[in-house]
Amino acid sequence: MPWELASKLDNLAPSRLEVPSGSMIKVYYFADGRKPEMEVRLQELFGLIETPSVNEGKNKILLHLLSPGYKPVQVTQDLNSFWSKTYFEVRKDLLSRYPKHSWPENPLTAEAVRGAKKRKP
Repeated sequence: MPWELASKLDNLAPSRLEVPSGSMIKVYYFADGRKPEMEVRLQELFGLIETPSVNEGKNKILLHLLSPGYKPVQVTQDLNSFWSKTYFEVRKDLLSRYPKHSWPENPLTAEAVRGAKKRKP
């Protein structure tokens, strides 16, 4: 494949996308035309309002939101709606199961994190 074409393909359909925590998360594409998907821990998306997309913003990613233990919590293609409607129920459940992790009341203004909260000395 010529370099120009490979570069364009990587721009339109990147193999990984950076999330607010700084992690580069793998994007899965499917030959049958299903929407591209990502599996990402919920805390790594704090502060992100819009669902990530590919193909110059034309195709939203189907997000598989995971707990800190990498267990599925929610599947959404509308991150903004998840934050405003579903997050608070999910937060209640995860707060008791993962107390060392960050579960802010306002996920849109919270800092995205990769792991547990840092302990204060």
